Amino acid sequence: MSKSNLITERIKRVSGVDVEKCDVPEEMPESGVLSDSDVGRTVFTVFGEGKTRAFSIPGAGDSERTLAALMREYVNSVFDRLDINDDPMRAFLEGRGDIPLGVHIGKTNYYVFAIYSDARKKSVGEYINTIAGKNDFAVDMTGGITALCKRAENDNDYRSAGEFALVLRENITEEIKENVKIGVGGIARGASELPLYYGYAKSALVNGAEFDPASDIYSYKEYALIKVFSDLPRATVETYVKIALDKNYREVLADEELMAAADVFLKHSLNISEASRSMYVHRNTLIYRLDKIERITGLDIRNFNDAMTFRTAYLIYKMM
Repeated sequence: MSKSNLITERIKRVSGVDVEKCDVPEEMPESGVLSDSDVGRTVFTVFGEGKTRAFSIPGAGDSERTLAALMREYVNSVFDRLDINDDPMRAFLEGRGDIPLGVHIGKTNYYVFAIYSDARKKSVGEYINTIAGKNDFAVDMTGGITALCKRAENDNDYRSAGEFALVLRENITEEIKENVKIGVGGIARGASELPLYYGYAKSALVNGAEFDPASDIYSYKEYALIKVFSDLPRATVETYVKIALDKNYREVLADEELMAAADVFLKHSLNISEASRSMYVHRNTLIYRLDKIERITGLDIRNFNDAMTFRTAYLIYKMM
């Protein structure tokens, strides 16, 4: 996209006015604004990168001259920040630009994800683009991350952003044989919230990889709680973990076999059959390990509430 096209797109996005590129008039007032009643348009010029560019808007009255003057000032103020190589959607998600043209600005909900691959990022990005619907946005971001904003339709097959992330990870692993990590930002309530929720997804990705590198799907809501705990005094956090897991908690947290069993069990939504198959162990072996975790920590992670308490306490323990 040329600099002139980038300017017209930016003005249309900000003002909604139909602005066009045009030739620079032979005689231009010092003000940089010229109304031409013969053609019914008002021209304004901007200078940058050693050249003068001209643009025109419909109308040739006083209001159009005022509007053109304001546009001229606006373009001059942002000219140096207009990067022809920048993707408008990437700039928007990173908080450096306005909502791009073509993005529905009504009350539309989106699942927002940050997907990281340290191997063939191009292949991952291409695959994500192939599965994105016409109302979705897949954007190549910096640092090996692809952003996916998936429109949450009323007839969506997925109950949550987390469920879609799980299916997406499995499909990527199966289809292109790549491992990815996915940060789940949650549901953005309208396009204006997309940058906020992309920030959430990226934060979950970064914090999740730090605190729980063995996992590959990280929810911002979960790691927001971890962030709160990270700001508390260490003694307070230590007290919470002791209360949540009982006095012998270090025994189970230091046992790789027990922690592996807990991790797989939680990843498979507390389903013993699926978890045991995934681990290639008999279900009774898994049950024995879960019983042992309960004896040591006082938490039966086959129970949803205990499972959430155990996982939160474990992540906080790793943070200390």
